[in-house]
Amino acid sequence: MVLAAGRGTRLGDVSLTTPKILVDICGEPLLARQLTYLERQGADHVVVNAFHLSQQVRAFAAAYTGPLRLTVSSEPTLLGTAGGVRRALEALGPHPFVVLYGDVITDEPLAPIAMAHRRSGAAVTLAVYESDDVAGKGLVMTDSNGYVKRFVEKDPDAVGPALINAGLYVVDPAPLSEWKAGTSFEFGFDYFPWLLERGDSIFTYQLAAPVVDVGTPAGLTAGRKRFGG
Repeated sequence: MVLAAGRGTRLGDVSLTTPKILVDICGEPLLARQLTYLERQGADHVVVNAFHLSQQVRAFAAAYTGPLRLTVSSEPTLLGTAGGVRRALEALGPHPFVVLYGDVITDEPLAPIAMAHRRSGAAVTLAVYESDDVAGKGLVMTDSNGYVKRFVEKDPDAVGPALINAGLYVVDPAPLSEWKAGTSFEFGFDYFPWLLERGDSIFTYQLAAPVVDVGTPAGLTAGRKRFGG
């Protein structure tokens, strides 16, 4: 699932006329780039959620002629990162699936992350990367075996180096289905702490390179430069 329902306010005026999932990345919409990446990683069905300027996302999906089956999950109100996925569980099916934040660009292979998830027995596996730049980032604290102990969400006093939540997960749908569909809740602030409190495990997989967050003007420029080909 590609998370794309947010208003994209960090992008400023761009977000007033274009949903962030459709901003231009080197001549193509960001969503087209994400679908190509996911298809190369073996995906055959992708669900994308939509709220802000959702008609543009639906129009993109209607015109899409690529190899993937593409489903749009339109939200009547913003449901948050986890709430949007919960609403789409029926379309996603009963097996573990990948969640990719729409404004995160990476070329990381997904198969090793999925394999690590299967071996871990965890409810969720988070992709993480190490960075000295922790400002405005969600930090992940782990034990020596890579299982999450706690989260630090965008602490203004945090210092690096630290493991950063990459916005790329493998999710077991069973625990998520216990939340009521239509509820607004977030992965970092709500769902992940809930899993830990009830005794479920969350595993981490460290990426070889940082992802690029194109949800800000600076990040969008960096993403166009890095992935311009």
